[in-house]
Amino acid sequence: MLIYKFKTSFEDQDDFLREIELRADHTFEDFHQAILGNLGLDPGMLASFFICDHRFRKQKEIQLIDMDPSVPPGEEQEEASPGNDREVLLMHECVLKDHIDDPHQRLLFVYDYLNRWTFYIELLKIRPAAEGQSYPRFSKSVGPVPRELVATPKQIPGVETPMDFSYGDGDAPPEDLSDIDQIEGVDDYFETGRGENNDDLDNDK
Repeated sequence: MLIYKFKTSFEDQDDFLREIELRADHTFEDFHQAILGNLGLDPGMLASFFICDHRFRKQKEIQLIDMDPSVPPGEEQEEASPGNDREVLLMHECVLKDHIDDPHQRLLFVYDYLNRWTFYIELLKIRPAAEGQSYPRFSKSVGPVPRELVATPKQIPGVETPMDFSYGDGDAPPEDLSDIDQIEGVDDYFETGRGENNDDLDNDK
């Protein structure tokens, strides 16, 4: 079995590098899960791989899920018909060896469609698998997880996050209105009966 060794960098962050090895029969979903697992990223975010030319110009997209709005949820994509050249490629269906045809293949991995964090991927070498070695595996890791990707704290499964009732500097917290007796003057207002009839308000003017 052949192994593909890829180098992965993140946008313009020079201190980040990962080298990952996958079997030729792994899918792009395996590739996707390996990246997310290594970096501790949220698997619920949308993502895509793009097969590129040597200048990282996009040629073909491989999606995590089918984003075609014309297909209602739960319904399968219809087979391509004459005149319909749209081809939806999904990660779990695409095997690496079927889409890697350049010994120096370049790809883009775009994570989180809202922020479109972009990883640049280059195929370094193709070699036979090492006996007894399991794949995917990261053969080299340099630098921390990109700062942009860890800016938002993530919920730890099984741990309830307490609600944050803190206030900014200089902000006075609102009074506790759970007990109306704490409002100054309320007792006197109702004891005198002045709050019972709106007509009394006119007499006070």
